[in-house]
Amino acid sequence: MKIFVVEDETEICKELSVLLQKYGYAYESSTDFAHITDHILKAEADLVLLDINLPYQDGYTICREIRKQSDIPIIVLTSRNTDFDELMSLNIGADDFISKPYNARVRWIPILPICFWICWKN
Repeated sequence: MKIFVVEDETEICKELSVLLQKYGYAYESSTDFAHITDHILKAEADLVLLDINLPYQDGYTICREIRKQSDIPIIVLTSRNTDFDELMSLNIGADDFISKPYNARVRWIPILPICFWICWKN
């Protein structure tokens, strides 16, 4: 299973890369935020972890663009932690919302059912 991470903070990308690979998942990312939707769709990933605060365009815009073309599961992973941010993310098509900071081992738990569903679906 391939997980595409959209995150502009290098340390968080490294942490997620190590964590995902530890659990046996393929990891892909891009720093070309001007064309990130194209990169996500071309990667044919099984799941997207999407930050909201990004250069060039925000994660809400990216989520909307992905939803126009794909039903790939999207989990918002962001430092924005208000009820409004969570509701906005879910209303525009995200499947789940995780706020930073988070305990990577504990916060991985909500991702697992989505991963199992993807495996079952395929």
